[in-house]
Amino acid sequence: MLDLSDNGPILSEGVVNEVSQPHVKDAQPGQFLQAMALGQQQEVVVDLAVGTPSGQRTFRNVPAQGVVDRGGSTIITESLELMDTEIQQLERVSDEHIAKNPWHVKAKEQYVEIRKKISPKFAHEQERDETIENLKNQYGELKSQNDDIQATQKEILALLKKTAKA
Repeated sequence: MLDLSDNGPILSEGVVNEVSQPHVKDAQPGQFLQAMALGQQQEVVVDLAVGTPSGQRTFRNVPAQGVVDRGGSTIITESLELMDTEIQQLERVSDEHIAKNPWHVKAKEQYVEIRKKISPKFAHEQERDETIENLKNQYGELKSQNDDIQATQKEILALLKKTAKA
């Protein structure tokens, strides 16, 4: 699950300890069967009790057939791959808002760090990109130093020619 707090996104994994019987969202007892008997389309949800490192958490009205729930300020997915997809979407939203709200700058950085933890492929790509960027910087520095050396070499040769003529 991913909590979207004021301090930025926080990823935590949990174990589903309890799942309620499916029921119609916000329905009174007995309305589920009545709605089904009448053929009415109702959103079927369950309540989850999830054990997390910070303690037991309860989530109400989670879609019964869904693999992702974006309720409130917490996103719940059934796999890390789905969470990675959700985080990518959140990153795009943050990119759109970064100039307008400093929270998104911090969130964007934390999304990248979380994705590195949950997606080995992404972590490898980030490491590769950082290595390429470092190599480009080093190449630029070496090229600049080489240009300076060549300029100094030309100056020395010019001075040697002057000295040899004199």
